[in-house]
Amino acid sequence: MKKMLSAIILTAVVLCLLLFSACQKAVSLKDTLWIPALANNASGDEVDLNEVYSAHYSNYQGSLSFSANGTFELWLSPGSPADGTHTGTYELAEKTVNVLFDDDTQSQFDIETKGDTQYIVVPYGAYRVYFTKQ
Repeated sequence: MKKMLSAIILTAVVLCLLLFSACQKAVSLKDTLWIPALANNASGDEVDLNEVYSAHYSNYQGSLSFSANGTFELWLSPGSPADGTHTGTYELAEKTVNVLFDDDTQSQFDIETKGDTQYIVVPYGAYRVYFTKQ
């Protein structure tokens, strides 16, 4: 009887773990647009986006987009998108996005969840810029 009860409990635990992992929100990048929401400095302190870009943020929005064909476009510079757009290809991993820029520079964007919000975290100089999905 104890073995049967143990087997039932073990089965219930395994099923709960499977359901929990299945319910975790997976990030879908195909045909999505993300915009900067917040940033951290090298110490991990949250900073205003004006500090990151050294510009009046209301005149600059920035964007990160991913296409279904495996390409991405990252706009990080103040001005028009044509002034500072970077493009390349991406591959989605478990908690990261591995990117290869058109100039053969490789980088990694982290995927983080805070509360109910998912972010793509892009390194930018001494900062980490958190992009949210639109």
